Amino acid sequence: MGKKWTSEENQILTELYPTNATKTIAEKLGRTVKSLNSQAHILGLKKCPEYLKANVYIITNPSVRHQFKKGQPAWNKGMKGLQIGGVHTQFSKGRKPHNWVEDGSERIDKDGYAMIKVNGKFILKHRHIYQQHYGKIPKGLVVRFKDNNKLNFDPANLEAITREEHQLRNSVHNLPEEIKEVINLKRTITKLITENGKRQNSRP
Repeated sequence: MGKKWTSEENQILTELYPTNATKTIAEKLGRTVKSLNSQAHILGLKKCPEYLKANVYIITNPSVRHQFKKGQPAWNKGMKGLQIGGVHTQFSKGRKPHNWVEDGSERIDKDGYAMIKVNGKFILKHRHIYQQHYGKIPKGLVVRFKDNNKLNFDPANLEAITREEHQLRNSVHNLPEEIKEVINLKRTITKLITENGKRQNSRP
């Protein structure tokens, strides 16, 4: 579904559509021509007879391939800088779109992850927090929540692991509790052996 039309946009469309080129209005509103025509149909808007007479050549002969008469000048020829509609309908310089939100704003995506707006773009909040505390995320690693709670942003609850490990842990999460305990015990033992090996190697 496309972006919802606001009452202000509908007002501008109602005012401009009967007497102005559809493409020009679409550019003004930041919409596609298809979207604008669809909304005009919903609102029951039509081009006025004067506009049609001045700009559109009605085809009465099926052999005629062009809608505009040969040699007919463009409707806006010599109108550089033309202002369409009243001043009150113009978007003022620096004006923000109706759906604009400032940096620091948050939202939840379809997968339940929190997003935060940083430097004009929405990014995953847990990745942002991880990088703030631990630095750049190494290539090939993903940031996950240790307790599987997507809303627990305590830096101590975030860790960067390989995609393979991430998939494995997601799989383990669905296993019976007895098997989970065995796997977690194995990880603990492996971690202790690795740390002990590092201590041994660091001795003079």
